[in-house]
Amino acid sequence: MGLDYTMVHVYYNIPLGVALTILSWPFLTRMDWIKTLTLITVAIIGTIPWDSYLVPKQIWTYPPSAVLGFTLFSIPLEEVFFFFIQTYNTSLIYMALTRRLVFPAYLCRSSPIRTAAGSLFISILVLAGFLAIFTGGHYTYLGLILSWACSFLLLQWALSSGFLLALPWKEMVFSVIIPTFFLWMVDTLALQRGHWVIEKPTKLEIQLWGGLDMEEALFFLLTNALVVNGMVVADHAIALMHCRQAQSVGVVHEGPPCTHVLVDAINSTTKTDKSFVSSLAHSVKRLSYSSQSMYLGSAMFQGALRIDLIYLYAFCRVADDLVDEASSQDRACAVIEDCSDLLTTKFVHPSKFRENIMKTTSGLCAPRELVDVIDNLPVSRLTLQPLQGLLEGFRIDLGFDTKRGTFPIANGTDLDCYSYRVASTVARCILDLVFHHYPSHPSATDPSLRRDAIFSAEQMGKALQYVNMARDIGRDAAINRVYLPTTWLKEIGLSPADVIFCPSDPRIEKLRYRLINQARRLYDESEAAIQYLPVQVQGPLRATVATYMEIGAVLEEGVRPRRPWQKLKLSLGRRFVVAYMAMGKVAFSQVAAFPR
Repeated sequence: MGLDYTMVHVYYNIPLGVALTILSWPFLTRMDWIKTLTLITVAIIGTIPWDSYLVPKQIWTYPPSAVLGFTLFSIPLEEVFFFFIQTYNTSLIYMALTRRLVFPAYLCRSSPIRTAAGSLFISILVLAGFLAIFTGGHYTYLGLILSWACSFLLLQWALSSGFLLALPWKEMVFSVIIPTFFLWMVDTLALQRGHWVIEKPTKLEIQLWGGLDMEEALFFLLTNALVVNGMVVADHAIALMHCRQAQSVGVVHEGPPCTHVLVDAINSTTKTDKSFVSSLAHSVKRLSYSSQSMYLGSAMFQGALRIDLIYLYAFCRVADDLVDEASSQDRACAVIEDCSDLLTTKFVHPSKFRENIMKTTSGLCAPRELVDVIDNLPVSRLTLQPLQGLLEGFRIDLGFDTKRGTFPIANGTDLDCYSYRVASTVARCILDLVFHHYPSHPSATDPSLRRDAIFSAEQMGKALQYVNMARDIGRDAAINRVYLPTTWLKEIGLSPADVIFCPSDPRIEKLRYRLINQARRLYDESEAAIQYLPVQVQGPLRATVATYMEIGAVLEEGVRPRRPWQKLKLSLGRRFVVAYMAMGKVAFSQVAAFPR
């Protein structure tokens, strides 16, 4: 009886698991825990028969001084715990690396040739494994690994090969390589110290490096591939469910139990709308390139709600870009009018949108990308008024004219009105989606609570817009726009034209801080209302808002971009810390509130 194997867990595997848990906890959803625990159960059940054959046959052995002596089907309990901790750690690494991915966007992308080639390759490995077992001797351990692991890989490949091949290869490879390399290091130390022994008669005596047998290296590589592929199978099933939910026109309810989700995925009659998946993938690609804040912000939301938010954000991004990048003032006005007409048509006749717009001037003349993003909007879960209000904000943008000396933000009231148009309206749309995705929550059913939530969201939208304007004084001046109220500028002896000429004038800093202070006041007044929304969205909303407000904090610290027209961005580390603290505030409060 000894503690050597136990100490391997205490010194290496458990600390890694604890570190990964602490880093991941605020971002893990209920579905993440279900996936992980289900996969751990499958891994233990699937490994015990195989391992209980190897140990009695002395393929590998454990010195009595290295283990406690308690066994399950001849397997030391330390080894059974390894099945758990390896699956747990690898699953957390996979989820961390793939958190940003919108899995439904990777459906319907299978290549029959690649799928068949993969099936053939894995089948050859399975047959090679059985041939090695039949040959025996030094090929025994290698054969047992290949025949066992690759048989499960073949099953996983049959279930989700097309989905796996569509996923970004870097995330998949690193999800396998990182835990594999870690376990190679741990196994090397354990073998060198004699904590367990791979018996010579059943191994090839080929080492990857000193102390690490080739079979052991292959074992950890294949088992981590099994864990990652198991997570992919689960994500494939969940993506199918979320895709169907997002395509529904009514109220979105929570999905069926996990077992039903998997059965639906296996069922050959389950189909996905290729045009829907294609449009989603296009929207995701657009956001990931042109609006990192929106894209990463959506990553903290769950399921079909995230898909709806992506479509909403994509519309906002495309409409804004088309107006700002229009070749002339008249063309920008035409884009806004086309957008207004198309939105009305979409809300009135959503199922016949494409057919109806072909009969209108807007449908024939509007940019194709604008038509596409409007067609993708989940109008059954949105209202038209806020989106039309957003267009009014774009019209205000077109009111800037340096040649005529026209600057529409004359005073604080104009500033408040503009912020409402371009930011509060979007916040209202987000809440409309939340209410439809969680229809039984009090914030959706109680009229008074709903009104309060909407008002607070609109105030929060203004706060974030004030931060944006404080950050982008130089960038806005570069396109001849000044959102600082003219009355404010007069107080410090400046005019809008002065800001355009010299946006780095030290006197402007006073107004920058004034914007930030107003944003902070609105934030403080409305932040508490988040707690009355569904718990599933509290963390993501807090993280999104906190990230924007952190930009204000950075500005208050005196940090500025190198050039006035450049955009100030938070470092990735600071953004993670802010999101972690915001998400953690909700996650850890749930733990504290759990019945004891």
